[in-house]
Amino acid sequence: GLLQDERCVSPEECPCHHNGRLYRPNDTIVRDCNTCVCRRQRWHCSSRQCAGTCVATGDPHYVTFDGRAFSFLGDCEYVLAREADGLFTVTAENVPCGAGGVTCTKSVVVTLGNTVVHMLRGEAGAEEGARGPAGPLALSAGAALAGRDVTVNGVSVRPPKVYSGNGLTLERAGLFLVLLSRLGLTVLWDGGTRVYVKLDPQHRGRVAGLCGNFDRDAENDFASRQGVVEPTADLFGNSWRVSLLCPEVDGEDAEHPCTENPHRVPWARKRCSVLTQRLFAPCHDAVPCQQFYEWCVFDACGCDSGGDCECLCTAIAAYAEECSQRGIHVRWRSQELC
Repeated sequence: GLLQDERCVSPEECPCHHNGRLYRPNDTIVRDCNTCVCRRQRWHCSSRQCAGTCVATGDPHYVTFDGRAFSFLGDCEYVLAREADGLFTVTAENVPCGAGGVTCTKSVVVTLGNTVVHMLRGEAGAEEGARGPAGPLALSAGAALAGRDVTVNGVSVRPPKVYSGNGLTLERAGLFLVLLSRLGLTVLWDGGTRVYVKLDPQHRGRVAGLCGNFDRDAENDFASRQGVVEPTADLFGNSWRVSLLCPEVDGEDAEHPCTENPHRVPWARKRCSVLTQRLFAPCHDAVPCQQFYEWCVFDACGCDSGGDCECLCTAIAAYAEECSQRGIHVRWRSQELC
């Protein structure tokens, strides 16, 4: 037998570990879309294929379907995900929103066959093709979603809207504008700086773009449009420009926003430290917070044109959303914080 709490137990009674907690035999936990059962100190999990989620958040931070995280300061329109047979393409256009080369998402375009859905940030008055930030960038996400900011094949629509012919639904959920397609694609956008692309498992290994190829291997996610695995995020990102008229990004020239704005560093560190402290502690084992903390500081230093609180709140919300996906719900918004 084995010892537990000073008494002898048989191996069948031994607990399992997960996120720093002990679980008794026959206890279950949920991992992604699979359920795991504790038996003889081991987790036995079902092996369903799960959907994948790619995130583009904050200034220019990305997490691919396979979990590779990188920053890319491109100021242009880029392919996030394109299906191999052209079933769908999701692109996002980034525009400058701070002095230090920091960019934010201005619009998201989803093409499904011959249907083009254009989600545009900010006021209805922002004409198509108008370059540069649409209206003041300090808009709250709610304000950004107001106005006629969704068009389908050029026609302005107000969600909720269902197109039964091509299996397309547009709706609002909380802060997000949601596009659902029966092709197994979901796109969520908060009208500001967070875009989520979710794919059903049938698209595994059949997509390419800044979101990677969804083949469960993060190592090969930097595959360029030409199919070459690039050594740097900049070479990879540049290859997915929609228009070659866009300038290429050379990250070597870019200063870290905190170097450009040293006066903002104490504020940024203080505000972002909420991610590393007690409030989010229940999530730290499930989702390491260091990457999100660094991104938060980067964004909080970089967003200097009035939208500083939006950038900060987005950075914290991005981490909170990762926690939520794993069943850990942190109530973090308050009068003092976002």
